[in-house]
Amino acid sequence: MESSRAPGALREPKTVLVVEDDPDSREIFVELLKKEGLRPVGAENGAKALRYLESHDPPALIVLDMLMPEMDGWQFRRAQRAQPRLANIPVVVVSALKTVERSALRFGAAAFLGKPFRPEDLRRAIAGVA
Repeated sequence: MESSRAPGALREPKTVLVVEDDPDSREIFVELLKKEGLRPVGAENGAKALRYLESHDPPALIVLDMLMPEMDGWQFRRAQRAQPRLANIPVVVVSALKTVERSALRFGAAAFLGKPFRPEDLRRAIAGVA
């Protein structure tokens, strides 16, 4: 099947779902990911992120804060992994608590990003994943 795109046309940017309850932090992630040529979509908690995933194509990556109201990162990750269509989406876990790192990686996270972070830390965390 031939593509309808013209030769040399730019590919659509990959979508990254940012699940972060703090609006300022979420906006920082969104802006940094845009600068990396990605298409970030924000959700303020795990429940809203799941609703997004159920009604859209799976993103290339999920950036997931662990400490959130309504549905935290652990609850979200269990729900995500229980759905075959969503289970293999790579996740970069974000937390201000360094103690979360080991358990996040054991829980199948592709990478861990501690808060606060520098833009190059985010670039390194998403490299090869998104």
